[in-house]
Amino acid sequence: MKTMKTMAILFTALLMVGVSFGQMKYKPSKVIVVVLGPKNPTFDESKFSDLHFYYLPGLKLSKDGGIYGKASKNKKKNAWSSVLGVGATSHAEATQNYSGEPAILVEKHISSGTAYIFDKNGLVNAETFNGRQESFNNQTKFMVHFKKMKRSWESETFGNLMKSLVKKGETMKPPKKYNTSHLLERKIYAFQVTDAKGDAFDIQNLTKGNSATLLVFLYINPEFDFNKGKESGAGKKGKDYMNQVAQTAAADKQIAPLYNLEKGIFGKKLKR
Repeated sequence: MKTMKTMAILFTALLMVGVSFGQMKYKPSKVIVVVLGPKNPTFDESKFSDLHFYYLPGLKLSKDGGIYGKASKNKKKNAWSSVLGVGATSHAEATQNYSGEPAILVEKHISSGTAYIFDKNGLVNAETFNGRQESFNNQTKFMVHFKKMKRSWESETFGNLMKSLVKKGETMKPPKKYNTSHLLERKIYAFQVTDAKGDAFDIQNLTKGNSATLLVFLYINPEFDFNKGKESGAGKKGKDYMNQVAQTAAADKQIAPLYNLEKGIFGKKLKR
C-alpha cells in the first residue's frame, strides 16, 4: 500500500508543473469556460471563482481514437489512457470529433482548448486552438490575422491585446468579406449554453457588452471522479485504489487550463 500511495503522489506531482508570470495588468472583463459536454457532478466550479462556467449537455465526445482504435467503454481503462497520454481515449480527447447538439459546433469541429477573445461588440478579436497547453499570461500568443498569400498567421501577445481592448477601448471593424474558415472579426456561432443550475443562455449575448471577454472551450469527462483518488487508501484493495487515483488524476489533468487561467490572468496559484 505504501508503494501505491507513493505512485499516487507522483501522479499528482506530474500535473503541477507550471510557470508563473504574475497577475496581468489589463485583464479580460469576463472569462468564460464552455465545457464540451454535461457537467461532471464531482467537479467543483466554485474553486475557480474568477471564471464563469457554462455547459453543453447535448454534446458528446466521440470514442474514435483514430489509428489508436476505439476508446474503451471501461471507465478504468479510459482513465489510465487519459492520465498517461497514450492510447485511444487520450487521442480522442485531443481531437475535434463530437456528436449531438449544438450541431454547428459538431460541423465546425470545435475542440478542447479552442479560445477566443471578444471586443465589447461581441466580435472575435483573436483566437488560439492550443489552449490546453497555454499559460494564459501576458506572453501567450493569439492569432490575429491570416495572410492568404503566405498561408501563415500573424500573432499578438495576450498582454498587448488586453491593453488595446481594456485600456484603449479599441473594437473590431467588421470586414467587407468574411473568412468562412475562422471567426476573426465575426460574432461566435449562435447556440445556447446552460449553467450548473440548468438555466439556458445565448452565447452571443454572453460574449458582448464587456471591454474584453475571453472564452475557452474545454472537455471534462463527465464520469471521472475528482474526489475518490484523493481519499485514503485504507481498507481498499491496491488495484481498486490505484484505479481511483488514475481517474482523479485524469480528471485533474483535463482541467489544467483552469489553473493556468487563474494563475496567468489573476495571479492566483490554486492548490490542487
